[in-house]
Amino acid sequence: FPPASQIKQALDEIIVTRTNVDLIVLSEYTLDGEPTEQLKNWCRDNRKFLIVGGKDSSPDTNYYNTAFVISTNGEVVFKQVKSVPIQFFKDGLPAPEQKLWDSPWGKIGICICYDLCYTRVTDELVRQGAQMLIVPTMDVADWGRHQHELHARVASVRAAEYGIPIFRLASSGISQLVVAHGRVLATAPFPGEGAVIGGQVSLGSRRALR
Repeated sequence: FPPASQIKQALDEIIVTRTNVDLIVLSEYTLDGEPTEQLKNWCRDNRKFLIVGGKDSSPDTNYYNTAFVISTNGEVVFKQVKSVPIQFFKDGLPAPEQKLWDSPWGKIGICICYDLCYTRVTDELVRQGAQMLIVPTMDVADWGRHQHELHARVASVRAAEYGIPIFRLASSGISQLVVAHGRVLATAPFPGEGAVIGGQVSLGSRRALR
């Protein structure tokens, strides 16, 4: 849960160094709530899409661990809740449904952190026609190198299994851009806090997603 000023500073630095970026992804639990007006205004002012992890309120005292998609007009146009909250953790309620984001580049499935480990989650997104998976992730640095290295193996396996690219952005740990068939195109090493990775991938016959 970084402060709002730190998030804005990081976003400003990204668009200075990567002038052709179309879509920016931040990690699971970047926000301790829903996207702020400041964050939505930033997306509108800079004409960027943003996927960011936060919390969506529920009818009682619990919440949904959610990835929000903010569009270039500053509106939340899609959100996906974590399907399998971590057992024995305060990780919110399970997703009531799974859908695809019909993005400007193609159909994108979003799963959160360990959701990528469950075929019952990823199979459903691919069955619906996902052309790419984006995975906001919170891997705590204190969990250690071995845990992070094991977790990082999953994205390559899934990309090879489904033949689609996967972008996995971790709060710390090993972030990855994996193209279809499992080849890692870009990565940030452990612990990785503050690192920026990116690249260009193709979603079938659609134009490139940066």
